[in-house]
Amino acid sequence: MFVDELEERITEYSTFITNTLQPQLKQAVTAREETEEEICEYFKLRNSLQMIIDSNIDDAKPINTFVDISHQTLFCNATISNPLTVYVNIGFGFHVEFTINEAISFIDKRILYLKNDVLKHRSEVATTIAEDVEKALAVLEEFKAA
Repeated sequence: MFVDELEERITEYSTFITNTLQPQLKQAVTAREETEEEICEYFKLRNSLQMIIDSNIDDAKPINTFVDISHQTLFCNATISNPLTVYVNIGFGFHVEFTINEAISFIDKRILYLKNDVLKHRSEVATTIAEDVEKALAVLEEFKAA
């Protein structure tokens, strides 16, 4: 009787780990990685804008460039007709036209927010879930040893 109950608990706990904790961990890690990628994209944009400023573009001469249009899988040649203003994705599908200096200021604030708030929270969630998985696996091992 006790052996059957123990096997049932082991199966129940294994199912909980597999069907609940591991998918939650995967989702939390994916969310954290997406935030890290967003931060990286903002850094790339900031560096590109800084290069425009450093090249002393005072007039609005068009710039020929190479643009990523599909998350580093598809690129095309592009001409920026007015390099003094840019459109920046500010989230939720909205794009805002900024001067280059305004864009850099926004990007700096956005990076700080993403690092200090979003990434920090998502990392804490992923760490907590990973610890829960470890604890659950330890309990499962204790059940199996009994």
